Amino acid sequence: MDTTVQIALIGAIFTFFAGLIAALVNFFHERSEKEKWQRTLEIEERRIKHEEHKWVLELNNQRELELHKMRLRTYPEIFTGLELLSHYHWNGINETTITALATNLNKWGYGEAGLCMLPDTREAIFALRDYLEKYLRKEINLEELMRGPRTDLIELMRRDLNHNWSAWRQFKTLTDDNLDEMKKILSDKK
Repeated sequence: MDTTVQIALIGAIFTFFAGLIAALVNFFHERSEKEKWQRTLEIEERRIKHEEHKWVLELNNQRELELHKMRLRTYPEIFTGLELLSHYHWNGINETTITALATNLNKWGYGEAGLCMLPDTREAIFALRDYLEKYLRKEINLEELMRGPRTDLIELMRRDLNHNWSAWRQFKTLTDDNLDEMKKILSDKK
């Protein structure tokens, strides 16, 4: 074989292997860069999810704080109104007092206090209003009026304010309920 052909053949083989080695090096380098980029994306995605969870918790805390402040501002008026139904005031209960209280309960249920109440507390407001109307129609007596919705409303309002329940009630505080709810939301997002 001619030396020129041999040199050309050796050059071609060398170029082929050099190209092959360069292609392999480039392939592995790109693969390594792609894996690094994917790891960076995963880390960034986890950071964003962490930030989202943090924001959800902060927003929930702010919302709950504002609701709590609103309850602290509006509930005392309701408690004062409910005092009329205490056992100490049985002698002073008359049709005018009951009618005024029923009107106030309706106003509280649809007013600012009703906006910050949990649904079952708001329902208890209207249940008590209905009981007062039944009392006015002589469908129930004073003892029945004192027993059910009045006590339920007081207990639910105490729960809304994150006070402990009466010893005979077995319920979680609102903070515990919200904490359980937030844990569930965060676990559902995973």
